[in-house]
Amino acid sequence: MVSKHVLAHCTWFSPGLRHGMRAYAREADWNLTFPLPSPGTLGMTRHYDGVILLVSDAEVFNVHKVFPGAKIVDLRGTKGLARDALVLNDNEGIGRMAADYLHGLGLRSLVSVASTSEKVGNTRMKSFEERAKELGCKTHRIYTEKGTGEYSYSPARVMKQVHRAILELGLPLGAFGVEDFTADLFTQAALDLGHHIPNDIAVLGCNNDRGFCESSRVPLSSIDVNLGRLGFDAAHILDQLMNDQTVPELTLIPPLTIEKRASTERSACEDRIVASILSYIRDHFAEKITAEHVVQSIYTSRATAYNRFSQVVGHPIGKEIERVRLENAKSLLVETDYKIDVVARLSGYTNTPAFCRTFRRVVGLTPGDYRSQNSPAGTR
Repeated sequence: MVSKHVLAHCTWFSPGLRHGMRAYAREADWNLTFPLPSPGTLGMTRHYDGVILLVSDAEVFNVHKVFPGAKIVDLRGTKGLARDALVLNDNEGIGRMAADYLHGLGLRSLVSVASTSEKVGNTRMKSFEERAKELGCKTHRIYTEKGTGEYSYSPARVMKQVHRAILELGLPLGAFGVEDFTADLFTQAALDLGHHIPNDIAVLGCNNDRGFCESSRVPLSSIDVNLGRLGFDAAHILDQLMNDQTVPELTLIPPLTIEKRASTERSACEDRIVASILSYIRDHFAEKITAEHVVQSIYTSRATAYNRFSQVVGHPIGKEIERVRLENAKSLLVETDYKIDVVARLSGYTNTPAFCRTFRRVVGLTPGDYRSQNSPAGTR
């Protein structure tokens, strides 16, 4: 059987998005490439059977001219882009999740923060505000840029906007940045105004760029929007299109969870060594890592890393790797219809029987039984 040639042209990537695409490509035996050239040169090298695109409105191009005969899956809803299917994060669900979380912290004054009035950010803001008002909260909206089409961020202007929001709503309050970097801009302005994070203001970001969130002045809590599943499901839908199967015009990927850090959680881990280990595990659990790989990734002695982690967390590093992998597997079993070997691979297990043995030993059920007992009735 001849392998299909698939192109993933995304002007923005995350490890999770790329991993999801690669995991499906491996199952389907695709020849999958991730080029970096400009759109004008993309179609010059070879014919592609399918293309996954994530480009902005400003970067739109004639896909049927560049990729004649290829099936097209769009990950952004780019205006003017010809497509066969659209796969998006559930941005309305993301906004609701943010409002519910901050409300659950006891906050009744909520601010939403975006860079400009761009479509994805506006959808998240609107649903956040609608849900906040349903919960009886007061709301305020901040844009960190002027919306001129050029980068126009001014720290002084953002500080004025944050100060105005605090005067209007009072303290304490919660802030939701529709992207991690907008949440970080808000955080820095609030700190420079002399406020305490999270005691005065709890700040939540979105997309969970772990390297960025962990290195913020106050480590940033963030919504994991499930980019791994976005990549995997986009590839799956593209495969169906290339096999002339009918697919929905729109598929929405629900957010996965909120990764809680010091910007919202007073009890968040303050030990930098332990925080670095936890961050590395969360970022790389789907890869072939061991406790030794984790320790080698941070700049401290082996003995210090092992001892500090066990003292703070209560169990060894290897146990934490297993825990995170199995939590991811449980989520995939309930929320998707992926085959067991796909769940195993997306959770860091290259050997499916070994995954099943570990899952049953820890959870007390086989993966199949866990799915049957926990999946919504309509998806069993």
